Amino acid sequence: MMSSYGLQRAKTTRLTRGGSMGKSPLAKNSKTVKHVRNSKNVVPLHLTIPYKDSKSRNATEFDISHLLHLAANSNKVKINSRIPFLRNFCKKAHQYVDNGRSAATVSELYDILRAFIVFCDAVNVDPFSEAGYLKYAGNDGELRHRMKMYRPSKRLWEMSHGDELGIMETSACQITSELRTALSLCGLPAETWATHHRGFTGETTSYKGYSNAEEELLVARLSELFFTLAPQLIAAKKENLVLPDELPVVIGFGGHQEIISIKTSLKPRNLWMSKTGISVRSSAAFNMAMGAAYHLMCFFTSLNDGDIQSIAHPTTIHTDERDKSLQVVKVSSFKARANKEVDAVLTNQSFDVDKRDGVKFIKTLETLSALYGGGAEGSELLFKLNNQGEKNSSFDLQEINKHLMVELNLLSPTRASCLPWFKELFHSYRNQHVIELKKETNTLGRTVVSKVTRPCSKTKSTQGATNSAYCILSCYTDLPLKGILLPLTYSDKDAEGNISVSFKYRNGESHHFSVPAADKALIKDIEQFATELADKQKSKRAERLLLKRGHQNEAPKDWDGISPISANLMSTWSIETNEYFISLQSSRWREMTSNQVYSVSGAGGVQSLLQNLLQTIDKHYANGDPRLNKIIISQALQVMELLDEDTGLELAKEIVAAKLGITMLTHDEWKKKQEEERAKTNPNGIHCNGQQNIVGGKNTQRETNNAMKLQLPCAEYDMCHKCQSAKAVNETQSIYKLISFIDVLKEAVNLYPNAQEEVHERIAAFEVTLDGASKDVYDNAMALFNQNGRHPRVSMEHAILALHR
Repeated sequence: MMSSYGLQRAKTTRLTRGGSMGKSPLAKNSKTVKHVRNSKNVVPLHLTIPYKDSKSRNATEFDISHLLHLAANSNKVKINSRIPFLRNFCKKAHQYVDNGRSAATVSELYDILRAFIVFCDAVNVDPFSEAGYLKYAGNDGELRHRMKMYRPSKRLWEMSHGDELGIMETSACQITSELRTALSLCGLPAETWATHHRGFTGETTSYKGYSNAEEELLVARLSELFFTLAPQLIAAKKENLVLPDELPVVIGFGGHQEIISIKTSLKPRNLWMSKTGISVRSSAAFNMAMGAAYHLMCFFTSLNDGDIQSIAHPTTIHTDERDKSLQVVKVSSFKARANKEVDAVLTNQSFDVDKRDGVKFIKTLETLSALYGGGAEGSELLFKLNNQGEKNSSFDLQEINKHLMVELNLLSPTRASCLPWFKELFHSYRNQHVIELKKETNTLGRTVVSKVTRPCSKTKSTQGATNSAYCILSCYTDLPLKGILLPLTYSDKDAEGNISVSFKYRNGESHHFSVPAADKALIKDIEQFATELADKQKSKRAERLLLKRGHQNEAPKDWDGISPISANLMSTWSIETNEYFISLQSSRWREMTSNQVYSVSGAGGVQSLLQNLLQTIDKHYANGDPRLNKIIISQALQVMELLDEDTGLELAKEIVAAKLGITMLTHDEWKKKQEEERAKTNPNGIHCNGQQNIVGGKNTQRETNNAMKLQLPCAEYDMCHKCQSAKAVNETQSIYKLISFIDVLKEAVNLYPNAQEEVHERIAAFEVTLDGASKDVYDNAMALFNQNGRHPRVSMEHAILALHR
């Protein structure tokens, strides 16, 4: 039976002209009035939104009229009933951006809305209805199904064809929140529908910061690339010189060095171009230098991606009045979402053995940027050049990162976890088959695995086997794999179950690496593959290499650069970032910075304070409450201003604290509590030392401890209103807990009408405590309560314990 929505979609309206009746004789010679359509009376249907993806810097008008059609496909039937909803969405989206908010947020809302419409059409339910919303986000909805299918322990290459990938609960939480926002922009009361299903929770997985070893490797190689390429590019522009085809860069690899050559041409390697004839070669020297500069800027400032990309000309260098050797430079960026400027400061304290520093870096970058981009005030410091030698409208960092990872050979320390997949690929290529692995989206919008094995050509088989063999060997050793001669030699198994594989380079040097004895057969398979290729070489005098490039009729040759792996090969093999190559992300730089400790002394005091300021952007301070972080940042900025007036660090803190009427800076207060007390709040949002101290009252905690002969911290959270140890915390998460605790107490009283009168007293006392919260904190806590319900740490059990004490 077709649903009412299906019947509505199936309806068509036909306009017919003429009929079975003949024309009137009177009309035969009459002059008929010709109706001319006046286009001025027709209002065109413009359904556009400001759209900005992650690659673009500027928003563009994006037509969403395809959402009017079934399955958001313009080739399918148009459903006119959607017009008012989408017209409203477009209107509100433009108002949102006109008010200074980010167009990227509108783009995210569109993506969520489109996926929702496609799903609803696939299951034959009206997307612009409560029924459609609950079919997607309800207790038995689509998102619940996708959560059940999520298996975080499995990588894509460990799955089978047709397996669903699913989503994390935190993703479901974000999707439903953004979907309700999108539907609200369409004019629907979507926020009220949230009460008709369980909420989504889940913990957000934080980004993992770089380890010390990763940081050292990244900074060394990125700075080497930047400080080698940038001066040559600057000199060529200043002197009006023609750049050579390639610029050499020497990269250190511990015991040896490698020379890599970076192409200077901006023309794309393939013939693809946009309709305008514009294309971008991300591997060009200038663009690679800008990519390295982006990550070095992350290292120096710890700003996020949007802020880094928005850093603009000009920058000003200041010399410290007290320490003439100390120089600082401030860079500014506009944060659209917060509608304010953010700053970061770099110093001339060196960060590597070549005495390079932040000031030298920013001066070099600004010169390079100004020479190739004009350097107009307010223009971005970082950009890419297109094939016309002009600034490109987007800064596609993902493409640059692929080339940086390969050219600088930024191998992940955990890459050995990919060995099972590399082995499967190698043996498949040896059998002249290729495994095509990718993600696909089915008609319901679910992401599924597509893993298909197909025959391939002999040439592709050889190249694939060589590449996978290289990846396998690189998982066992950091030694260079270029120029290794056949044959290999193998030792006996040692006490730890490993064997040593020994080899010689063409220059006569000998080296070895260890592999588990169980993997000896795999190494011998690779050696056998190399031997077969060497036997087919036309010249029997030619070198017999373990890994090589070139046809059998040619002399064997090495690949260009450090690695034979192309920038797109890991994507082709569906290996995620940070599985084989180290992922390059601003969030990882920020997390790394937040986990490091900086000293506050001497000439480095300013730098230390500034780094602490940048760390507060991250979630680790004050349990990650963003509003408390803003207070910390604000106070630190005021301290910075006083430091410029020849005032010491501690004195500056005291002045700011006195001006704000607080005994200690919020940053320092929380830092002290976290270090000395491991400061946390109880489930009711109250902070204490765990020792019950009720003046003139019965100390029930002491009685409990004596009975159990243990020293337990107090867990009688309903008694905090009488306890001298308890301290209310004027902070959003803590007040959110307190509101939740009061709510469960009230519900418990309703469930147990014979409850003690003292419970009403406790509720009243806690509500008085609640009145002490500042308006902003209280409003933000109430917003969380209304949106998410009770705090996850607050349960009915706490209230029941209070009732039966």
